Amino acid sequence: MSENRVKQQLNKLKAEQKAKSTKRKFVENYINDSTNKFEDKLNAVKITQKADQDLFANAIKVLMKKN
Repeated sequence: MSENRVKQQLNKLKAEQKAKSTKRKFVENYINDSTNKFEDKLNAVKITQKADQDLFANAIKVLMKKN
């Protein structure tokens, strides 16, 4: 692989990780700031599932503990 190609792949990976981190922070803030209404909890679960599959199970746990 050429050095230029490696740099491009590294930059792409960095951008993907930054986007994923931003999504994760948004979802975590939404979960922590949401009220105890059932609709808010359901929306938080839906957002989490679409934004980050790894965070989905953790979001359910957090929401259930708030109840």
